[in-house]
Amino acid sequence: MHPNISTPILSYMKQLESQGLTNIEELCDHLYEHYLRQVNQGLYSNGRYTQAGSNVTAKVQSALTTSSPKALLEKNQEQESQECILWCVNHYLGLNRNQNVIDKVCASVQKYGTGSGTSALSGGMSTLHKQVEIKLQQLVGKESVLLFPTGFTTNLGCLSALPGKKDLIIFDRECHASIIDGVKLSGKKWVTFKHNNLRDLEQKVSKYKGEYQNIFVVVESAYSMSGDLAPLQGIVDLKQKYKFLVYVDEAHTFGIYGKNGAGYCSHLGIVEEIDFIAATLSKATASIGGFVALKSKYVPLLHWRATTYTFQACLTPGDAAAILASLEEMENDPSLIESLHKNNQYMRRRLKSAGFDLGTSASPIIPIFISDVEKLQAFNKELYSRGIFSVSIFYPVVKPHEGRIRFVVSAAHTIEQIDTTVNILQELGLKYGVIKQAMVAA
Repeated sequence: MHPNISTPILSYMKQLESQGLTNIEELCDHLYEHYLRQVNQGLYSNGRYTQAGSNVTAKVQSALTTSSPKALLEKNQEQESQECILWCVNHYLGLNRNQNVIDKVCASVQKYGTGSGTSALSGGMSTLHKQVEIKLQQLVGKESVLLFPTGFTTNLGCLSALPGKKDLIIFDRECHASIIDGVKLSGKKWVTFKHNNLRDLEQKVSKYKGEYQNIFVVVESAYSMSGDLAPLQGIVDLKQKYKFLVYVDEAHTFGIYGKNGAGYCSHLGIVEEIDFIAATLSKATASIGGFVALKSKYVPLLHWRATTYTFQACLTPGDAAAILASLEEMENDPSLIESLHKNNQYMRRRLKSAGFDLGTSASPIIPIFISDVEKLQAFNKELYSRGIFSVSIFYPVVKPHEGRIRFVVSAAHTIEQIDTTVNILQELGLKYGVIKQAMVAA
């Protein structure tokens, strides 16, 4: 029997597994059939892609039902695209389309070539990579910085390597998959605490502090699914009382908070109190890569125990050049960050006045919560047909009744694009009962 067509792929997979289906061939047959049904009905928002790369606007194409590469190319040539305003890309400052950044990337490829060829410890590093590390170290304000190939592998490598045999890891239950995978790969004891709940965190630390040599508390400064900012000052206060180590992932705050984009820890003035500051370089700095800023004494340990550093090739010279050029733009043009936060506040005010549920979000990630999965799928399908592109998020990525569509605000979005998006959201919000007429009138 077919599941409801609106059932998310991962939810359907869990249903099949709970019914005892364990054969990978049979499981994938069921999932692929369900996937094709969703694609044919325009409900698979995750399969859409841009024709010419991410921007604030782009021609977007939907997932194709064919598995033949030749047919894929032939159909791609004929397929009509949808011109959209994009709200699902994390280029917060719009620097991926900045001409100065593009020019410096092109020049770096001429000088350094296209790839690094091997890992940092095997000779893959260049002076360009070292310049990135030095620039990041100076910006964030720690003794050392280690540059990783991606933000995901930064967390995966660091959190699998740092805890010792008798250590405990306590992390926020809404942490990113890279954090969870790193914690699990460490093989050490771990527990979670309720999202942004300082009381629950203190109870866990107090309960376990006598059983372990060290406790690592791991959080994100801003959470990618909810847009919530972490109570970092409160965590630092608890650290003074209980003497644990703090690891903060600034993936969604580095480059957009603090002086010259130094991050949320810098914005709060608590860099010294945070033991490990990690971030990705794929968002505000419009490239790829990741880093961890920390005391120099930890560097040799990570060199040889963080396998994603030891055995993974360095990011390309072009990527490193994009990071450096982006950091320079952030330093030379403070209006980039200012424009981002103005756009964020403006869009939030309009959405809240319309009556949309934005949860407790505050960062430039704005979630609109729609708990009913069928309504969420239909809402986003029509949103796309009206030229607004984001993706649906539902269980098990988030809790069963916390489905949402995220809108990631950029400095490059115009007021006109925000107004167009909010006006369409209001129309559909009324149509699908997500908001009420009285709220719109207010």
